Formats: sequence, C-alpha cells, structure tokens
Amino acid sequence: MFKGKVTDAERKPLAGATIFVEGKNESVYADNQGEFSISADSGDKLSIAYIGYKRQVIALNNANTPLLITLATQENQLAELVVTGALGIKRSARELGTSTQSLKNDYLNQGKAINPLTGLTSKVSGLRVNMYDSKVDPQIQIVMRGSRSLNRTKNEPIYVLDGVPVPTIGRINPNDIEEITVLKGANAAALYGSEGVNGAIMITTKQGAKGKGRVTFSNTTTFSKVMMLPPAQNTFGQGVNGAYVPTQYESWGPAFDGTMKNFGAVLPNGTQPQSLYAAPDQDARLNLFDTGLNMQNDLSFSGGDDKTTYFFSAQDVSIKGIMPEDESRRTGARFNGTRKFGKLNTSYAVNYVLFNKNTTPDGPWITAYQLPANFDYTNMKNWQDRSSTSNPANFFTDQQKNPYFQIDNYRDDTKQQTLTGKIELDYQFTSWFKALYRFGYYSTAAETRSTVGKFESTGQRNVNGSVNDGSDNFRKVNSDLILNFNKDFGKFTTRLLVGQNLRSDYTKAHNLSSANLLFPDLFNQGSALGQLAGRSTITEYRSLATYGEFTAGYNNYLFLTLTGRNDWVSTLSKENRSYFYPGVSTSFVFSEAIKGLKNSKTLSFGKVYASYNKTGNNTLNPYSLNNPYSQVNGFPFGNLVGFLPGSTFPNPNIEPEFVTSYEAGIQLGLFNNRLNFEGAYVFSDSKGQIFNATTSRATGYASARVNAGRLTNSVIELNLNGDVVRNATFKWNLGFNYTYINNQVKELFQGLESFNIFRQSYANIGQAYPSLQVSDYKRDGNGNVVINPANGNPIVATDPVHLGTMVPPHQMGLNTTLTYKNISLGAQFDWRMGGWLYSEIVPRMYTAGTHPATVEFNRQPFIYPNSVIETAPGVFTPNTTVLSRGDKAFWQAQGAVQSNTAAKSDYFKMRELNVTYNLPAKLLAKQNVIKEARISFIANNLFLIRHKDNTYGDPEYLYNDTDGYISFRQVPPYRTFGFNVNVVF
Repeated sequence: MFKGKVTDAERKPLAGATIFVEGKNESVYADNQGEFSISADSGDKLSIAYIGYKRQVIALNNANTPLLITLATQENQLAELVVTGALGIKRSARELGTSTQSLKNDYLNQGKAINPLTGLTSKVSGLRVNMYDSKVDPQIQIVMRGSRSLNRTKNEPIYVLDGVPVPTIGRINPNDIEEITVLKGANAAALYGSEGVNGAIMITTKQGAKGKGRVTFSNTTTFSKVMMLPPAQNTFGQGVNGAYVPTQYESWGPAFDGTMKNFGAVLPNGTQPQSLYAAPDQDARLNLFDTGLNMQNDLSFSGGDDKTTYFFSAQDVSIKGIMPEDESRRTGARFNGTRKFGKLNTSYAVNYVLFNKNTTPDGPWITAYQLPANFDYTNMKNWQDRSSTSNPANFFTDQQKNPYFQIDNYRDDTKQQTLTGKIELDYQFTSWFKALYRFGYYSTAAETRSTVGKFESTGQRNVNGSVNDGSDNFRKVNSDLILNFNKDFGKFTTRLLVGQNLRSDYTKAHNLSSANLLFPDLFNQGSALGQLAGRSTITEYRSLATYGEFTAGYNNYLFLTLTGRNDWVSTLSKENRSYFYPGVSTSFVFSEAIKGLKNSKTLSFGKVYASYNKTGNNTLNPYSLNNPYSQVNGFPFGNLVGFLPGSTFPNPNIEPEFVTSYEAGIQLGLFNNRLNFEGAYVFSDSKGQIFNATTSRATGYASARVNAGRLTNSVIELNLNGDVVRNATFKWNLGFNYTYINNQVKELFQGLESFNIFRQSYANIGQAYPSLQVSDYKRDGNGNVVINPANGNPIVATDPVHLGTMVPPHQMGLNTTLTYKNISLGAQFDWRMGGWLYSEIVPRMYTAGTHPATVEFNRQPFIYPNSVIETAPGVFTPNTTVLSRGDKAFWQAQGAVQSNTAAKSDYFKMRELNVTYNLPAKLLAKQNVIKEARISFIANNLFLIRHKDNTYGDPEYLYNDTDGYISFRQVPPYRTFGFNVNVVF
C-alpha cells in the first residue's frame, strides 16, 4: 500500500486528482487535502492526472516513504493527444486536419457487448449501427456519414486490426480491445484508397507491459427477454365469414365466448380435440420464446520486461437464443507480443476463433403472428407423438405448420474457423529515418448444413426432406512497406511517408444439395430421388497501391498535410484499372498562435481544421466485366450442351466512382479543459455511380452496367462532453453527440427519375436517399380518402407517394457516468429522428385477421373515417351513407395499401446501463492473492420510446442492407440484464 499527497507548484492540494497504476485497473482520487492511498507493488508506475496540469508518471520503490507529488501547469491536453491514424501510425491530434474519435475499452465495453460493433452504437457522431434481428448471431450494418454508393452493400467503412485491414471485426473478443479510433470519412482514411472512402474503424488490441505478470478473469452472465411483439387482436377467433371452422387458422370466425370448441379434425384414435375458445390474459405468442442466456468467460495473462512484452487471452461465449433450440458458441484465443533487438522493434499477433451456431430459419415466428389468439403453444411441443394434435399429420390446419415442428425439423448449422495474424518489423536506421514492414493474414473456413427432415403425410402436410451442404473459404493477405522520414528545421517540422501496399483476396465456395430425401433423419445426398444440385465458385481479387503523405508544421501550431495514392485493381479493365487521387488538409491551433489567448481562463485550447480529398471508389465485384454463360434448363442432354449468355451488359469501359469530400471543423477546450466541444461540417459528392441500368431488350441484354448517377452528402457533427461535478469523492461526466445527414440523389441514368433499390426503397432524383415510396389511397385536397360508391372500398391512387427518407437524418447519443467512491454508474442513450420505416409483417396480419385494425369496427359494415365521394371530376363530398364491408376481403385489400403499414421511425432508447462496485483497496490489502475485484450489474435496451404510429417493432432493425425495413423474417427484439464479475490476480 502506497500513500502520498498531490499538490500544485504552490503546495496547494489538488483535490480530486486521479491516481492509477499503469497497466492495471487500480485507481483512486485524492481527497480534499490532496492525499491518497493506493494498492500497488514496488516497480509499478503511478500515473497522476488533474485537469489543467501536466500528467506525471513516477516509479514506486519504497512503500514506507509517503509520496509528495507536485504537478506543473499543463500544456493543452487536447493538443497533446495521440491518436491512431491511417496505416496504424500514431499521430499527434494537433496536426490532424480531419475529424477522428477514440473510444477506450471501458466505454466501448460498458454494455459487455459480445460483438464489438454493437459497442460503438450511438457513441460516435456520424456513425450509424444497425442490427438485422435478434438471432444468436445477428448481422450488423455500419454506415459512416451516409451512403456514397447506390450499391447498398458497398457503404461500410474499412476495418483495420492492429494496422492490418480485415473484412470484419465481429468475431473479435471485445475484452481484447484497448482502443477503437474512428477515422471519419475518406479525408481521414485517404491512405487506404477505395477501401477508405467510407472511413475507417481502427482497432488496437491490448499489449503486455513491463512489470510483474498480471492475470485477469471475468465472467459475464446476462438473460434476454423478448419484447415489442406487434400487437394482435384478441376479440375474434378462428373461422371464416364469422363462422367457426375448427380447421381454419385465420381469425375471421365469431367472437370469443369462453366455450369449449372442437379444435382440428378427429385424431387417429377417434377422439376429437377441443380447446377453450377464449383469449388468454397474456399474449400467447410470448410462450413461443425462451429466456435467452448469454455467458462470457474471459481469462488473460500479461507482462513483460525491458525488451519483451506478452499478452495472452482466451474467451468462451455461449449463447442460448430467445427462439427455442437456437444457440451459438464462440471459443477463441489471442497472443500478442513484442520484442526489441537493438534498433529493430518487432511485434506479432495471432488470433484464432472457433464459432458454431445452430438456428431455425424464419418459419416459427412467421407462423406465430398469423395464428389465432387462443392458440395453445404449451401443448404443441410433443409433435413426435403420432396420436397428438401437435403432430403435423394431426395439426388443426394444413395451411400452417406447428411452430415447434418447424423449430425441430428445419435447421441451419454453421461451423466457422477464423484465423488472423500479423508480423511487424520496425527498424530505426537513423534519428530521422525508419522503415516499417507489416504482413497481415486473415482467413475464414466455414462449413454449413441446412436440413429439412422428411415427414410423410398427405397433401400439404407432407414434407419432402432436403439437405444442403456447403463450404465457404476466404483468405486475405495484406502487405505494407512504409518508409518514414522526419526532419526539423528550426520552427519547421516535416514528415514524409511513402509506402506500397499489396492485397490479395481468394474465395472458394461450393455446395451440394438434394431436395427429395428417401428416409427421415438421414441427411445424405445419396439417399434421394432425382438429380443433385450444386455449385462451385472460385474468385480472386488483387490490388497494388503506392501512396505518400507529407506533413509540414510551423511552430507546433500550424500544419499542412498532402496525400496521394495510386491504385491498380484487378476488377477493372486494363485501360481503367489504374487511378490516382489526391488530398490536402490543414490545422491551426489558434489558442497557441494568438498571444492574447495563451493564458485565457475560458479558452484552454482552440483548433480549426479543414481538408479536401478526391477518392476513387471501386464497387465492382470480381469478374463483373465478364459475360458469364449458364446452362439452359434440361442441358446437358446426352451429348448436347446448351448455354445462355448473361442478361447484363458487362461494359468494359466502367471506371471507378469518384467521391470528392470537403470537411471543416473546430475543436475547443473550455474552462481549463473541463468542457470540450468539437463541431464539423462535411460535404461529399459521389459521381459516376456504378449500377445496373435497365436497357431495351432489343440490345440483347435486360440491363447494362454503367457509370451514371450522383449522390451528395451534407453532414453536420457536434460533440460535447465535460465534467459537471468533480471532487475527491464524486464525479459526474456528461457527453453528447449529434449528427445531421442530408443524403441526396442528384442524378441517375439517361433521364431516369427513379431507381428501385429494394422493394419499397428507392433512389429518387431530388429526394433523400434511400426514399420510402409506397402505394396510397386516392385523396382529395384535404387528405381525405376517396371511397368507391359502388362497393365502399377506398380507391387506390394510380401513382405511389414518397413519404420520406428511410435513414433518420437526426442521430443523437447521450452518455453519462457517475462515480462515488467505489461505486460507478454508466448509461448510454440513443435517439434517432426524421426517418420512415415499412413493415411487411402487418399485411400478413391483416390477411390472417390477427391485426387490431381488423376489429376496430367489430367486423361490421362501417363508414370509412374521414372519407369522401367524388361526385364529379375534382368535386368531393363527405361520405355519410356508403358503407365499407369490414370483412376479410376488405381488410386484405387495406393491408396491400402500403401506406397503412408505414410509420415514422423516431425513437429514444436506453441502450446500456452499467452499475459497478469496486472492492476497496483496504479490504484487498489483507491478502496477497486478489489485487482487484469488481462486480457489475448490466442491462441493455431497458426501454424504448417509439413514434405513436410505430407498433411494428424496433426501428433500429433492418433487412437485407435496407434501412427502415422490418421483415417477417426477423426475430423480434429483446432486452437483456445480468451481471459481471472481474478479478485480477
């Protein structure tokens, strides 16, 4: 136990100064007299920090002698920050002419995320993170500062792991991450070329440190509960046209009356199943879902000496999903090390992850929201019993399948191995010149199996068994040689970086399937009738690049940076595969350049910056400029072979899209750096979009790959954070980030005004991208619905309507951290506004009669609210006599009118909550085994406030890379809560 006191140069105590042991989690605050005591070992290093003063690091020797630590008035903290820039090279924050943001592990991992990408949500301005669904391995989409390409799959930033580009970081253990730095946009990630046009996510993993070895164990256990199911009516049950039909699944029968009724057909043993014709007090659909269980166990070892450091970690993550029998498991290990050999510094890393998952496809939930409210899920699990009503042969309807039969009988299984590694050699030739070589490797090998068990029965109850086995192997090799020159000339500093990059991607995939198996539970392609189906593909991609960056600084407050890169890529023709793009940025630390501001008590730090960049964006997949041929159905036949050319004209003249970006911003540190602000404005212009345009079939092709179209982005980003309260025992920090994105379609192909992206998602000239375009009713000038006087049905308008953007233009994140002695509370809030969403679940519920709208008028004829009759062209009168029928045909037609199933996607969400108790150092000092210990309560998605019209689901979810689209294939959202225990030995 070491004791001491922290003062300023005048020996005044600095109450609230932070003292922590480097490389450990142990930290304390100085009390009102500046005094402290901390658990540490001889040889450890203490780091002492206080706002407005220089950080000081001291080595510990004798615990018997009290420490007297004097902090000097500091230079500006913001100016002295060091961030991880492009290529993984550390850069001084003061010289950057672009916007970046860094997240330390404790903030990133506040919610104990299993996938580190979800830990970024709402914490970085300009960055939008969306999940696909609530399965045990959901896909995640990340878009930074809006879309630059009409190809919706090509707007993701590049991921860089310890300096090595990788396709994704979803399998990385979040506890291995030391820091994530977000390089926002092409201006900050210019040296990555086309891959950096959408910005870069820079991940730095943990390293060992000099000193005594450190062992850390952590367990996180959380439970998940489904929430926000789309509401269903519980007034009417199964049947047709108001009459009860025991074999009908749709809810168009009579009102529930609490009697016992026949349920399905007579069983083989002659008994007639019955069920209570009454809706239960609780939504019966909730019985379909389990309580999910997530368990993370982590173990790490770290240490080192003057020449060598090491960090080893192992993790096991087991997930039991909210859908019965869905589960996944991730087991991985990482080893990071460094070694010094004179002027040569070496570092190396290897990470291996084995991931398994077994899930059911979409069926169970799709079925559940169409079943009647009194459907008894609890009695449907034993479907193997041939004499029960849950058996598929005896299920009450042949138009749907028992959800539990679907869960057991339809399975997708994946086994994936991921291996990443790097070797880095850094040699200091002279004081002004060093060279770095970095080799990175990434590979995945996945085996997949999709099975459907054979079930022999009659009619639609019969299920043909099937099996589809596949493998998908991917390998990525990345090599960088970087020469770095530094030279100072009086007040001028210069740095020149030149480098070469070589990248190679290789993919091999195949599958073999059979759709008509002979035997139940024997999933073998050889035990089947008919021909087998399959495919085998091999794709390769290569790129070569040279790049350079020159930075000049004057007096450490004025900087100018010039960048340039030339790419040669294999996916373009020889004439177009080489392209060059430049960039320039500047920064000015005016708080140091202007004498009158140097000693300001209000302004501690001030910097303005600006940048320009033009980047080629290559969105072509390998072989896109080839004309593929495929076999005609029925061929080969005997000795005859038939092929058809592709329907898309490949166009060898395709060039890269070019994105021109401008950025300007300001950073301020106020009140002795207690309050920090950053604001930025960004404009990007993406020209020559690569997309498939529809052409006349007289050309021999249905579409052509063209360079056309233009997208622009206007972005405003604001960041504000500071300590509201800070003293010896209590600290309260607040942070806020805001993003406004105006993503506009300016041009399309040859007079085309609208281009369909996916279903209701469009690119419309003059409108935000992507736009929600839906069918709607014919309306009068006041928005009233026009009714057909002959049948009472609302008239559907000829032209669709544009509701608005499917991407919320306003995005906000709010975080707060409170610390009182050994207790801390952290919370993260997410707020998005201004977007629209569409649900494809609701039309099916209209048809099935389960949606609440279908009982709004008690299934009786009614006058459509706020409706009018067109008595003459353009002349409308209020409808007071024409009745709408309100039966199945009527409501099914209303479900097909897409404006009925669209809503504003605004929401405010409490995303993360973490309450932690650190065991006091005095308590742990009584023994020599445990150095640190803490326990935390964790919760995610505790509450969500949605727009009043959105009863469909979580607006954050997306489908098929399309924002604002809720699919019937998505498992509903859930909230989690649990605990974490962390012990350091």
